Amino acid sequence: MAKRNWIYVALLAFLSLGLLIDAAIWPAGPPSSFTANDLVQMIGIITLFAWWQIEDAEKRDIRRSSAAKVATILLAPVGLAIYLYQTRRWTRATLGLIAFMGGIFLAAILTLLLSDWLILQGFFPPSFLSGSETG
Repeated sequence: MAKRNWIYVALLAFLSLGLLIDAAIWPAGPPSSFTANDLVQMIGIITLFAWWQIEDAEKRDIRRSSAAKVATILLAPVGLAIYLYQTRRWTRATLGLIAFMGGIFLAAILTLLLSDWLILQGFFPPSFLSGSETG
């Protein structure tokens, strides 16, 4: 499997892990304020989006535009769209964007379903976070 595919798999796994951490810590829903997990997820997702583009550009022997680089940092899906439309025909760019983002949404939905199941089974929240002492 190509390196960029492994990066995409890492992105899906990283996103899923972050969602599982949120579910384990806040089973009733996320807090209203910004958390450390939010910061780690934001930096990790931007880094993995950019790394995927770098590897794809290297494989295609092209350079990423400044617009794609900046947009990826500001809003990763927009930066990805810019990159794909600059490096591919519009039909392939559209299909690639739908597939890339669709995989992310599918992984997120499956992770949320798993989180709900883990909460129902009593695995989340972990006993050391629930604050209740068992004698």
